[in-house]
Amino acid sequence: MSTETAITNQRYSQGLTYEDYLNQLGETRQRFTEHEAAFRLASADAQFFKDTVQRLGDVKVVAVVEDWCPDVHRGLPVMAAIAQGSSMDMRVFPRDKNIDIMNLYLNQGKFMSIPVFAFFDQNLNPLFHWIERPEATTRFVEEIAAELSKKELTEDELRQERRKRSQPLADFWRQETVKELRELFTKIYPAVK
Repeated sequence: MSTETAITNQRYSQGLTYEDYLNQLGETRQRFTEHEAAFRLASADAQFFKDTVQRLGDVKVVAVVEDWCPDVHRGLPVMAAIAQGSSMDMRVFPRDKNIDIMNLYLNQGKFMSIPVFAFFDQNLNPLFHWIERPEATTRFVEEIAAELSKKELTEDELRQERRKRSQPLADFWRQETVKELRELFTKIYPAVK
């Protein structure tokens, strides 16, 4: 299935706005609130994304997420701030209810990693997409996993230990997300700097 057949105007309009997505969450809403409160888009970054949208025209974003995922808790508020500050139109699609969309953006062609931020022009022609987390933080996660694999911990203990070690780095992860999205726009559209 091509991106064009999965993301039509009708399908795009079925996505939730960021606020609607957050408003339908239960207990997990608080996990997003913490990251929203802690993150501020730097003025230079805000201007970059605003200028990008002015040069490219309307930009639409499909965000594929699930509310149980820590990478979504950190990443979606960042993307929402970018979209809001630059007038990008973002729609949120829960992964497990939109497997056909998720299958368009499998990590390494096989993993349903989230979040996915897929960018489109005003006619829903694909521009590029970004998956899961910044490269620098993926290396960190892999190092933690390798270290913890040597210990005899339950799955719950492993999850708690990963969370404990990654929490202090949340701002670094959010800033790396902004940096990578800037780089993708600049790489694909060199006139955008």
